[in-house]
Amino acid sequence: MVQLNIQLPFYSMISLNPSNIQFESIRRMAQQEIELSVHPPTQTECPSFIFNVSSVLENDHRMSYKPQLVSIGPYHHNRGDHLRMMENHKQRYLDNLVRRVGVTEEDLRGQIREVMEQGIRNCYWSPFNHINQNDFLQMVVVDGCFVIEFFRMHEGIVRYSTGDPLFSILSINNILLRDLILAENQLPFKILEHLYDKTKGREPREDQITLSKLIVRVLNRRLNGSMNFVQSSQSVKHLLDLVRQSLIPINFREPRQGNDNFDRARSNGGFHQLPPLKNDNSNVRTNPIRGIHDLRRAGIQICLKEGNESPIAVEFKRKRGKLLIPKLELTDFTFPLFRNFVCLEQCSVRSSKEMTTFFFFLSSLIHTEQDVDYLCKKGIIFNGFDTGSAVVSLIHEILAGASFDINTCYLSEMFNKVDRYRGRRLHTEFAIFKHTYCNTPWTFLSAVAAFFILTSTLISAVFTVLSYYRRDN
Repeated sequence: MVQLNIQLPFYSMISLNPSNIQFESIRRMAQQEIELSVHPPTQTECPSFIFNVSSVLENDHRMSYKPQLVSIGPYHHNRGDHLRMMENHKQRYLDNLVRRVGVTEEDLRGQIREVMEQGIRNCYWSPFNHINQNDFLQMVVVDGCFVIEFFRMHEGIVRYSTGDPLFSILSINNILLRDLILAENQLPFKILEHLYDKTKGREPREDQITLSKLIVRVLNRRLNGSMNFVQSSQSVKHLLDLVRQSLIPINFREPRQGNDNFDRARSNGGFHQLPPLKNDNSNVRTNPIRGIHDLRRAGIQICLKEGNESPIAVEFKRKRGKLLIPKLELTDFTFPLFRNFVCLEQCSVRSSKEMTTFFFFLSSLIHTEQDVDYLCKKGIIFNGFDTGSAVVSLIHEILAGASFDINTCYLSEMFNKVDRYRGRRLHTEFAIFKHTYCNTPWTFLSAVAAFFILTSTLISAVFTVLSYYRRDN
């Protein structure tokens, strides 16, 4: 299959597969980037950042991008009976909210209308002109309040009613959490924050916790405690972006792609220029990391990185030859999440590519089912699927049609360190000896016995020669 490389502004290269792409959407995205580079937006403007994945990167894993139970926002609004069934539950949550707080739906719609009704539409690729203003505002209020109440109930700030199927049935609750963090199933985060602040009740805990901290607390329990609180929600576009930013440690972040004028213009509206990534090998061409088998033969130990760190916080300790990888849980919940992270980075030309880089690292490291089993034994991977081969396939498929710059990615320096370590012959020879003669207790004992036999033979030969010379003297 021929790969098309479309050069977009700001040195961003996207590799696209013609069988998975609609060229009209790519044309629109490129045109938008060209317009933004010529006329940077003002602080009141809002370029599109909630994408229709179906028109750009959708592949055979369509369910990874589409909601199963609840639709949030306009992309899947009233599409399918399986989504329309949740409308009554969303309205029920809104009715309980307005009754508890003492506001009306009209008050909430009026507040959203004052904020920016047209601005919300501009956050999506499609303007959705077929939805009139009243219906659009009603959808935003109902969906936004449902999201807020759902997380409040998860954290125990608001008690859910006895027998509420959204909480009493664990499988439904898990699917809802998954639906809320899909790329196409989003509302602008500023709208959620506005509704959250306007619907705070008398519970003291609500005054002490922001919406971003509330969401991170809830999802942290599903992600092995590896999320960090974002310092400011100003840079958060939507809920999926919040989760992604929470999983990227500050010292592992890449600079966003884009020009300085754009970043300065958006600094008060939700975007910040990240500090430049330290790279001591900026003039060196970076080579991808090798597979587990090659790394072990080069004397590199692959070890679990202790602590509840983000899975992308990979490090290489050159003195000890240790590649440290944090624990990664691969389940039906996390894999769609990671797939949507990669999708979000690929759809946004200016986005940094940390998640894409991390899965490129995994796909370079893992090639066989034995590789997955090895990482599972090390405690690095928790495999929630039936076989290791399923994990291999999913890891490689998650990058279909994606690309990034290996020379400027956050792991480029680590790739170079590993490559230099592999180039030292002493490390490789010692690793081959260790793998050959110390792989099992029996081979080790055989090697020790052979060493003693060889040593005793050598000593015997030396004494024989010495005794010969003494006899002659």
